[in-house]
Amino acid sequence: MKQEDKYVDPLNRLIRDHEDVSEHLEVLKEVLGFLFEEKAWIKIKPIEDFFKRNLIEHFKFEEEIVFPPVLSQAATPDSIKLILELQREHGSILKELEEFQNIISKNAFPLDKETGKRLNVVGRNILNSLLPHASKEDDKLLPILKENIHIFDKHDFI
Repeated sequence: MKQEDKYVDPLNRLIRDHEDVSEHLEVLKEVLGFLFEEKAWIKIKPIEDFFKRNLIEHFKFEEEIVFPPVLSQAATPDSIKLILELQREHGSILKELEEFQNIISKNAFPLDKETGKRLNVVGRNILNSLLPHASKEDDKLLPILKENIHIFDKHDFI
């Protein structure tokens, strides 16, 4: 495989990642309604795995590959403000994900009542922060990327 074959433009990657996140958040929302049933626990482990593998990598991709060229080559007061907001949100979402993962990794079905309540609160916090975060990226960041796609050099991704 040629090195250039590995290139995925940031715009398409972000769109694809956001679709994957939306699907997993829908399952999380559903599962939070019946945490004390075994079928919820069966569905929640893949969500945890997805967060671990994909969401953390997605944030890293944005922080290392997407944001620097925007800030260095397409900076406006609005784009700078947006990226600073998104970076702050990444930090708080990662803390919520860490707590979610800690609960999942240290517990097994059946959950005691207190742990179930805590997992429900943390799961809802993730939903309440990640959905608006992704929407903000879709509504504000993606148009900046579309307008400035030329700032991303293929060789930066290889």
